[in-house]
Amino acid sequence: MFDIDIRLLRLFNSIYERGTISEAAHELNIRQPAASSGLKKLRQYFDDQLFVRVGHKMQPTNTARDMLPLVVEAIEKMRIVNEFSKGFDSLNASRTFRISMTDSHYLSVVPTLISYFDKHAPSIKLDIVPIDNDTALLMSKGEVDLVIGFVPQLQERFYQQRFFDEHYVVIANSENTHILNNDLSLELYQSAEHIGILPRGTGHYLIEYEIQKLNIERNIVLRLPSHLGLGTIVQRTNLIATVPEQMGRLLQEYVGVSLYPLPFELPSWSIKQYWHEYAHHNADNQWLRQTCFNLLQS
Repeated sequence: MFDIDIRLLRLFNSIYERGTISEAAHELNIRQPAASSGLKKLRQYFDDQLFVRVGHKMQPTNTARDMLPLVVEAIEKMRIVNEFSKGFDSLNASRTFRISMTDSHYLSVVPTLISYFDKHAPSIKLDIVPIDNDTALLMSKGEVDLVIGFVPQLQERFYQQRFFDEHYVVIANSENTHILNNDLSLELYQSAEHIGILPRGTGHYLIEYEIQKLNIERNIVLRLPSHLGLGTIVQRTNLIATVPEQMGRLLQEYVGVSLYPLPFELPSWSIKQYWHEYAHHNADNQWLRQTCFNLLQS
């Protein structure tokens, strides 16, 4: 019996993710016959088909599904060994970091990172993806390097580091006749027409929950799937919106909306960066985390 090696484990992982031998071969930069031969060896070693063709895809067997987390862990640990004692040379490194965050944060976070990368890591690219139900799994597989936001469900096998505390404010048209020259009272807040943001991903569900606890009613006449375009809508209508302060200040600067404090108390929450234990000792991930902390913490 031969000894299984890291190349075969990478082949297994790639077939699992890509669903075809040809795509796995392309990803690993090997010829398809070599990939087919490697799969044959894996099947012999584990005495299981591992992948069964269904239509145009290779579907994993139960054994393959059970193996996946072990294979991912083995690949990650081997990467850690290979990178041991190697620093991350950001000036010459060429790679893409994938960071998960909400739209309410990448409007402020991404320009800061890109400006820094232009000078200190010119060949580094960013891939920004949303936070969703698959985020934890993607991080455990090394497909997401970092999460930035408020994601309290990332606990076991995850590290975290605080950047700053966030709270909500109200944005309104700078010429909104209902609020102009007036403080935003609770009465005005409840009588105004609101824009609501669907509480997907992270963070925004807090406002829905806390406002309900206070028995405060909002007349929501428009719901949006995200914060994108929110400032323009507010500035061109008499609708108001309740948003994180950092986003509110950006919209005030670039769109010209007015900011008001909430006429009631809501708890603040901490914006953090999160990373999986598998990436904890990786030199590139350590550089990314330290860079984000230096640029974003307050």
